[in-house]
Amino acid sequence: MIRTSFPLRHAVRNGTALVLVAAVLAGCGAVDYTPPTAELPASFSADAPARDATRNQQWWAAFNDAQLNQMIQLGLARNLDVAQSIEAVNEARANARLAGAADTPVISTSASATRGDSDGTGVVTTQTSGTAEVSWMIDLFGRNANRRAQAGAELDSAYLSVDVARLTMMSAIANAYIDARYYQEAMALTRQSIESRQKSLELTQAQVEYGSAPRLDLVQAQQLVAQAQAQLPALEVGFDQSVNSLATLTNQRTAVLKGMMVRGAPQPRPRYSASVGVPAEAIRNRPDVIAAERDYAAAVYGIGVAKAAFYPSLSLSGSITPIDVSGSGSVKTWSFGPTLSLPIFNQTNNANLSITESRARQQNLNWNATVLDAIEEVENALAAYNRDGRNIAAQRRLVETAQETVDLARTSFEIGDTQFFTVLDAERTLLDARTSLAQAVRQQASNFVALSVATAGSGLGPRAPATSEASVQTAAAN
Repeated sequence: MIRTSFPLRHAVRNGTALVLVAAVLAGCGAVDYTPPTAELPASFSADAPARDATRNQQWWAAFNDAQLNQMIQLGLARNLDVAQSIEAVNEARANARLAGAADTPVISTSASATRGDSDGTGVVTTQTSGTAEVSWMIDLFGRNANRRAQAGAELDSAYLSVDVARLTMMSAIANAYIDARYYQEAMALTRQSIESRQKSLELTQAQVEYGSAPRLDLVQAQQLVAQAQAQLPALEVGFDQSVNSLATLTNQRTAVLKGMMVRGAPQPRPRYSASVGVPAEAIRNRPDVIAAERDYAAAVYGIGVAKAAFYPSLSLSGSITPIDVSGSGSVKTWSFGPTLSLPIFNQTNNANLSITESRARQQNLNWNATVLDAIEEVENALAAYNRDGRNIAAQRRLVETAQETVDLARTSFEIGDTQFFTVLDAERTLLDARTSLAQAVRQQASNFVALSVATAGSGLGPRAPATSEASVQTAAAN
């Protein structure tokens, strides 16, 4: 370490020269970051609807369901996972301010006053003094610049993590709501079936009493009623669990949400098709993909920070101290000069560089994996969503034919042209067909959510991350 002190005039002139040299050297240490790229297919393997940005922003509006909209808003305002991600942004903002502060001078002051007889002569003196100190670490090789860029990328990633948390929460709320409405529909269908089977049981019991039907028909009718009744508890549990999930996601009491849900509503169905587009459009707006790129950028800038540790560091410091002694006048001392620190042998720097380079490679691999996962999610959601319409149409035809079969079987049984087993089998088929239709409607809604979430971004409108430097400057201003 070398330390020098010299007259203030020369110090200012030479200090200015040092600043200019430092600016040039700092540019030499800057990291040339290039965002990663991936070869995306020109189109998805399944047919993809054209992209409509207005629909993508609030995909849940496709259901036109006021209660679902209310649940989403509650989740945005009260969900604890989202709140944690927002708090992580506050931490990243503070870290960005810390990184930005490294380029600013540090100024400190102190003052003291003493009074007494220091030499035992009986003369009391008062001495006052004050010191003002300033120090400035000059960024010779881009350490601070890279740290600012790294902190900015980390702040961008934190903002995007909020979008990811919101997307996850909204998807979970929508699916829990879809499940709850399905269980309500299934319970209603089962109760209708129980009522219908109970009527058949009463008719069979009357025929057995008159001797026109064997007791076997009565036992089979009782069995059919019991089968339907046995299905209800599982459906009730499914509904309760879905409401409990909604309560957790919206940070509400279960009793409050159950009161809202028991009023009932039709199963949610999307009123328009999902918006997808080509892979480049669908993937580039996903917050998890953008966040992975920002994480990679932060890791690359970390390499620049590690490399700067191999080079000298220079700081300028100065102080001025006026001292006043009563009866003896005053004096003023000052000092100003550079401090140069040069690492000679430090294996820690080598290890840190290897660590940061490995982290950058890991983040690059993570970005590529995130892109591949995103494409797979869209492909899977498209494959399922494109078949939902045909499935629902087929299930509706099955319900219609099953209902007609039940009507014909009952009429034939009442006039004695068929056995009661035919009625039992027809009623069992009808309940299964109605339940399958409800499941198909549920699956279509869930697949719509999955496809919309996989391609829609946060659903709260576009929000591109700030550049690293802008992120730090914005954080420093707040």
